[in-house]
Amino acid sequence: MSHDRPVADEPEIVVSGRGFTARFDGERLRLVRGRNTWTVPVRAMRLVTVAADTTVRIELSGDGREARHGLGAEIVLSCRNANAAAAFAGSLQRALRARGTVADGHALVEVETRKRATDPRHRRRARVAGAVVAYVALLVALGAFSDDPGTAWLILGPISWTGPAGVGLVWFCWVWLVRDLVALRRRGVTVAGHCDRVTRAFGGNVLYTPVLSYRTVEGRSLSQVRSRGFASASMWLTGSGPVDVTYDPLDPARASIPVTRTHLGWTVFLSAFGVALVLVWVVGVALVLLG
Repeated sequence: MSHDRPVADEPEIVVSGRGFTARFDGERLRLVRGRNTWTVPVRAMRLVTVAADTTVRIELSGDGREARHGLGAEIVLSCRNANAAAAFAGSLQRALRARGTVADGHALVEVETRKRATDPRHRRRARVAGAVVAYVALLVALGAFSDDPGTAWLILGPISWTGPAGVGLVWFCWVWLVRDLVALRRRGVTVAGHCDRVTRAFGGNVLYTPVLSYRTVEGRSLSQVRSRGFASASMWLTGSGPVDVTYDPLDPARASIPVTRTHLGWTVFLSAFGVALVLVWVVGVALVLLG
């Protein structure tokens, strides 16, 4: 009988126990535990038995002492009841009789380790939570280190927010005001475009962003693209008009007008203010450490 043809009319059967989930489709046994999945063809099995009514034992053919799949010479599956164990073992035994056994079944066993899939948002939240805990622990340690109750209160109270606020402001400037413009300067392509209108940036009434339309050198037309740079005062007054647009060939929807004095001025102001807040925090910590 052909070894490749599955046993007729055999449904996929599933059992779970002892950390394993086992699925048998009539031709291959798939074992899942954690992030590891083992695939064991029927021909790799030498003997299938039922022990203690609810335990299925699967012996693999050949010498398993040098096998690297991690299953050992025998696979032990615990089932929830005797009926499940009998049905699972019976399905394996019928398939084994139909296909026979190879000399070295361990060589046929395949193992796959699934990479840990973590949502980037979860990683960011975990890092933020860890940073908050570490920062609170640092403040408590500095307060306990200080002999002056007034200085300790200053560190734990008014000055405690300046460090995180300053770091956050500098990070905001880099992510929202600088990073994209640096990337565009390194690899951007400049074409003639059009400013269709200006819109509020970050939901405020002070800064405005041009909304652009342009055509790439490959002939792709883009519209309703918000510039990564702020509009100038004259652009804010006119609202529309021709303008040079620099876009990223790797992401044509990332584009900006030439850097304006408005954008540069706000970037320098906010960055300097963030650095000043950090310096206030550093001076406060130095006062505690130096007494």
